[in-house]
Amino acid sequence: LWPFGSSENEKRSDSTAVADGAEPASEPVATKIDPSLKPKRRILVLDFINKSSYGGTELGSQAANEVKDALSKLPDFYAVPPETLEGYEGFITPLGTYNYRVIFDRARAHGVAGLITGTIDDVQIQEQGDEIGLFQTRYHTVTATVKYQLHDAATEKLLLAKSSNAEVTEEHTRFFGHRSPDSYDSNRGHGAVAKALEKSYPQLLAQARKVVWIGKIAKIDLQHYYINAGELSGISRGQLLKVYGDGQQINDNETGTALGVTLGRFKGILKVVDYFGTDGTVAVVHSGAGFRERDRVEIYAPPPQ
Repeated sequence: LWPFGSSENEKRSDSTAVADGAEPASEPVATKIDPSLKPKRRILVLDFINKSSYGGTELGSQAANEVKDALSKLPDFYAVPPETLEGYEGFITPLGTYNYRVIFDRARAHGVAGLITGTIDDVQIQEQGDEIGLFQTRYHTVTATVKYQLHDAATEKLLLAKSSNAEVTEEHTRFFGHRSPDSYDSNRGHGAVAKALEKSYPQLLAQARKVVWIGKIAKIDLQHYYINAGELSGISRGQLLKVYGDGQQINDNETGTALGVTLGRFKGILKVVDYFGTDGTVAVVHSGAGFRERDRVEIYAPPPQ
């Protein structure tokens, strides 16, 4: 939740007396911003759903952590902790499926740009080794098949659906009678799952960079607009932000299938003037009118002079 009350408490700024639909002011001029700061796309990675007979939910969490680690090594992305989103406990249904309707709604409310979900479709383990002696050395060959999807959280558009598999062979030595092989199923599957994901990272990261950075107006207080992204998200003082109203959910009239969400009406531009809190910015009106709490913001890059 944002620190400024309920999202239902939307209000219009006192500084936007111009009627909705008014034309924004002239084209904004380029503003000098900190070159060391670049907006980081917020990516939500959910635990993978493990359909195999090995590792349980722990292996699904390990798969998600592998993807988060890959994202965190790059300056373009910020992996959003799922527990910071209200209602995250209901993102996966009791039937072991993703509740995409709830996930997309909560993701957009928190300025999430991209969503990564996935499944571990299969894990196979073949063992061989010596069962005789005090120290028992065994070799196991693990094959894993994983699938994942990358969605644009704002539009719900599927950007990438990928399947990958890998095989690893490892050695385990255990003291006689110490523990059963079943107790380390998730560890044995982890290596193959991680390798399968690693093979597809170049394509995943290339597509993730196409996701548009987004944020939200979290609160309006007189002439100040509080944005839910700040220095940690790579936003600099002087940054210009385009503002859009709510988009519309589009469904197929014949099938009822949800096709996605439209961008919403362009309202104008805000200019970041300060930071607040852990990761927030304060902005003022640069041009336009009719801004409301929960309006979507995007990075504005003026055309070269």
